[in-house]
Amino acid sequence: MNLRPLTGPSLSTLRDHLVVRGGDPAELDPDLAELLLIGHLIVEGDEEADEVVLDGATGRVFSMWLYEKRPSGAELFPLAPSVGALARLLATVDDFRGLRGRFAGLAGRTGPEAVREGERLLLAAFTEEAWGEEGWGPAGPRSGWEQPIPAFWRIAAVIRPLGLIAGPGRDVALQLPQGLLDGVFGAENMVRLTDDQLPSALVHTPTRRFLTEVGLPGDGFMFYGLEPAPLATLPQAWAASQGDPRPAHLWDGTGQLPPDAEHLVVLGGLVHDLDVLIDGRTGALSYTETGADHVVPVNADISTLAFTLWLHQREKALDEEHDMTGDFYHQLADTMIEVLASVDPTACRPAEGPDDYRYWPEVFHDEAGGVL
Repeated sequence: MNLRPLTGPSLSTLRDHLVVRGGDPAELDPDLAELLLIGHLIVEGDEEADEVVLDGATGRVFSMWLYEKRPSGAELFPLAPSVGALARLLATVDDFRGLRGRFAGLAGRTGPEAVREGERLLLAAFTEEAWGEEGWGPAGPRSGWEQPIPAFWRIAAVIRPLGLIAGPGRDVALQLPQGLLDGVFGAENMVRLTDDQLPSALVHTPTRRFLTEVGLPGDGFMFYGLEPAPLATLPQAWAASQGDPRPAHLWDGTGQLPPDAEHLVVLGGLVHDLDVLIDGRTGALSYTETGADHVVPVNADISTLAFTLWLHQREKALDEEHDMTGDFYHQLADTMIEVLASVDPTACRPAEGPDDYRYWPEVFHDEAGGVL
């Protein structure tokens, strides 16, 4: 969650801002035309998104959806009771990132109780601002809001603490609380393999142990895969697919296996027709397309894949309660990516080439597909 303030010597009205962008100010609601532009929300790293505007008469701060080709459709969303409050709210989010100030007591703590405490502290910090009752424009008096604080801050309050659920592991990246996946996917949907269902190519003992003791969901919404059946290496999976008439159209006879394919074990798939692979020697996870001669990292290991699936499932449940995706979808996606990156930098590392498509950051921003 980032904001880029304007750096010019003076503020401009929305009317003037619209003229600069090539829009027709006559189509802008007169009640909005004199609002002052003070900055932009930032999404996907450095991309300017919604305008941030100030009501000079009341001091209230809003985010605004404004499309210069259709100014009549401009929408206002409450953001902060004042410019000073906005600065404090953003500083609170930054303090939580570093577990400083009121959040210092969370340093070193992990597990469900740490998540609940983080959410409680953030909500308390956000609600203690003097939001007041009036001056909120189209949103109406605060007493009529469905939630006590705007969705922009609810996203921070309920999503950011999810990164506290797991601490560092000894043999895998994360030590997940016992029963974490069962709690969100249901014990009946969890699949744990037996040792004889794991191929000899999978020599990485911690991964073998995770698959037999913790397991993964058979259907993780974005991930499908574990079935109570032996896992295949990538060459075995290719051979089976090429011999099956159903996916025959995917093969044109030019496919070449990636390097070290005999060490790659097919764990399951992602919803965009991608195979998830385990390097049987190291436990590192990657994905590949059908017939592709290369693989791309997707998660550091099986524990961070499990965390990612849990994070996504929790977000879906929390959205039902807090209605986060309607007006701030990409801010939610950025927050999800930041939480994931805090425990698995591999999953969110910037692309290093044309074939280095990092899966989770891309799909979290898939608003049209309704991923979040």
